[in-house]
Order: sequence, then C-alpha cells, then structure tokens
Amino acid sequence: MKKILLPLLSILYCLCIAKGNTRISVNMPQIDTTVLQVTIGITDPMLNLGLQYFADTALINNGKCQFSFDIKHPSFMCLRVNNKYVTMPGDYYVLIEPNDNLTFDVPAIKEAGFFGWGIMKVNVSGKGSKKIDLYKKAIGRCLTFYAKDPDYAKQSISYKYESTDKKLSVVNSTLKEDNTVDLYIKDLIKAQIYASVMTALMRSSKRSESDSLRFLFDKYIIRKKRMDVFYKKDVVRYGGTIGSYLILSEFKNPVKVGADNFEKKNRIRYAEILVKRLKKYPEIRDYLLSRHLIASIRSGFDSTTVKLYQYYCNESDFNNPNYNTVVKLYNDMEGRLSVGKPFYNFTLPDSMGKLHNLTDFKGKVLVIDFWYNGCGGCKLMVPVLEQIENEIKGQNVQFISIGIDKRDLWLEGIGKYSSSNSLQLYTDGKSREHPMMKYLNIYAYPRLIVVDKQGNIAPIPPEPRSRKNEFIAFINNLL
Repeated sequence: MKKILLPLLSILYCLCIAKGNTRISVNMPQIDTTVLQVTIGITDPMLNLGLQYFADTALINNGKCQFSFDIKHPSFMCLRVNNKYVTMPGDYYVLIEPNDNLTFDVPAIKEAGFFGWGIMKVNVSGKGSKKIDLYKKAIGRCLTFYAKDPDYAKQSISYKYESTDKKLSVVNSTLKEDNTVDLYIKDLIKAQIYASVMTALMRSSKRSESDSLRFLFDKYIIRKKRMDVFYKKDVVRYGGTIGSYLILSEFKNPVKVGADNFEKKNRIRYAEILVKRLKKYPEIRDYLLSRHLIASIRSGFDSTTVKLYQYYCNESDFNNPNYNTVVKLYNDMEGRLSVGKPFYNFTLPDSMGKLHNLTDFKGKVLVIDFWYNGCGGCKLMVPVLEQIENEIKGQNVQFISIGIDKRDLWLEGIGKYSSSNSLQLYTDGKSREHPMMKYLNIYAYPRLIVVDKQGNIAPIPPEPRSRKNEFIAFINNLL
C-alpha cells in the first residue's frame, strides 16, 4: 500500500470557487447525459503530519469546472473524474505551487482506461504548467524503458537493478537539460519520480535471497549516490525510500530478518536504525521517527506503542515541528484506543436510513472496517474480508463497514471498496467532522478495529491480507 498515505481525506480546508490564489480548472467534453464529478485531493507535505490533506468535489457544467484555494508550499495534487485518475502514472499526483493557474484538458470519459487517462494524454496549460510538462517528459522517457521490460515477476534481481538504473539516469538527464524550472522544484520532481521508480526495486531487494544483492545495491544505489536528493532540506517530505534504503544498508541478508515488513513487525528496532544511521541529519531523523510513531499509534495501541513513544521522547529533538503533534496524538489515543477501553458508542445510519448503535451488538465480536471510495488498500481488503466472513459465518461475529464519504460516493463504493456482506454504515456525509471520526482520529485506510463481546477494544489483530488464518484464529479466541 502506498504510504500512506493515501490520501483524499477532507480536513478543515474549504475549496471555494470564488476565493483562493491557486486555481485548477478542468475542461472535459460532455458528449452524453453522464454526470461528470471531479474530485481533487491536495497534499501539502510541509504541514505537520496529520494536517496535510484536504479534498473537494465539483460537477462539470458545460464542459468546465474550477477549484480555487490557498496553499503555502509546493503541494501534490490528485485529480479524478468519476473515480478515474487524470494524474497518473507514477504515484497519481502532480506537483503544484502557490498561485498556479492550471487548466487540465481531459479527453472524454469514454476514452478513459480501467484506471483513467494518464497525465500523458492530458494537456496542461497556464501558469505553472512548465513543471508539469517537465514531469511528463521525464515520465514519458521512463515509460519507454518500462515498455521493454518483461513481466516484473520474471525479471532477475540483476535485471531489475540495471533497468532501474537506466530509468533513473534518463530522469537525471531530462531534468538537467531543462532551464525553465526552478532547481528546488526539479529536486522535488526528481524525488517524486525516483521514489515511484525505486519502490518496487527496494521491495524486491528486501525479499531477495540472491548472493548478488549486496553487490548490486552497492554498484547501482550507493556508488551512484541515488539517495542524495532525499537528504536535501525538506525533500524527504515529498517522497522517498529512505526507510527501505536504511534497512537494506543495515542487514547483509535482509530477507533473513523479514525486511519486507520490518517497520511494522520490528517497530522499536526500526526506530533504532533511524537514529543510528541519521545522526548527521537530525531533521530527517525526527521527521521519519515522527511519521513512524504516528503510523504505529494509528494502527492500534499496544505495549510496543508505549515503548516506542518513550524511545521517541528520549531520542528526538522536542523542538522538531511534529513533536507536539505526536505527544497530543499519543495522549489522546492512550485514553481512547488502548486495549480494554470501551469503544466509541456510535450511532450511524445504513443505506435505508436506519440507525445502528454500538449497544445493538452487545454480546457479539465486532470487526469494524473503515474505508473510503477510491482507496487502493481498501479494494485489496474486500476479497479477503469476504472469504473470512464466509469461513466464520454463523458464529457470534458481526462485520461492519463504515464509509467516510458523502452518501452518493459511499453507495457507489459498496462492494468495491468494502465487503458487500458486511453491515454498511456511514458517517452521514460528515467525514472527518463526524464526532466518531474526530474521537478515533483515523487517517490511514483501510483500518480494522476489533471490539470484543463486552464492547471493549481488543488487541491489534493480525493483518488479514497477509495472515488470514491467524486473523481467523484471533477472532475465534474472542468468542
């Protein structure tokens, strides 16, 4: 799952048509009666963790719609029309700056592929478009190499390193030959594309048992200083694979220590690696430590979370911009989501408007799945949850899916991004402003919370997508 974070949550920002210094316009042919809804998501990496995202939607009217808003820093923007991506390939975002005035000319809806059109098929004009043109040029040259690659599963680890090296080199040459875009913005574009290209390689490396891995990693990554761009001031906030890079640097045989899922399974050890290997970069260390602890807190609250928090307080600079955010989140979650605490006493409507309360399910184990329409990880969770539901059918377990979208978007996503067999509830169109969502403070999706028969929060369950049988055994132990 991409980091996270993912990404289209509405947080206390107002995208108003009439106000704001940054403008995004979408032009798109309306050739029939199909309603065209545009969703815009903005990520400002320079804001404190947890306060970086906002989103809005608008209908295309007479072939046009416009968003106008204020941002203070270069930010990532994602555009979707009827759940089809305009801004892709890569990580589905393009970089925008304060005071940009960009127009996206999108082909007709019938021309969209399964995921969308792709930024290469979209013309972008207006103030700020040069950086997007540069991004498209670099991505386009990368795609020529991707087109020649065999199926990824059939590539040797040597081929993966050699092919990645060619892609990164063509990105370098493309950015170097440009003299129209600010150097800092070029660094951000480089980091974004580098992270997109290198993510699969790093994952393969963490899983590889090849004797050549150490040689290849040294030759193509370390000696060529591929990570240098991420160590520049603030760039790590805009993309990076530093965590994976540090794990691969730490262990000669990464696969033997379970490197593929190391950050989640070895949360304290991973934090120690960050501190050890980022002594010369305290700002990056504190940023990554903060992000790591926040992810740990939001995934649940257990004894390891407590130890990790104590380690964070000892090792990070309390003046770092995310310190107060971490402390507040920890204190809030300690009182709300620690094991044995009563779960939030919700009252939520289903698709027919009938209200359901936590007390309605007393005596049952609850598996509560939080999701939103468009969430890639949520979509991957659906078939697994449906299998689990079928396997423990008839037992004293209630599966509840809670959507955070507005009603129409929520209804459209049922069965695609949530299990169709679950009880479908939603936050009544209030999203992050719903009292339950404010109380639980959930930002990463999908999110599973298990509640025991007494209505109290159970320990963090095994990840069902990778440990289905362990998840079922966990639920059975609560019955």
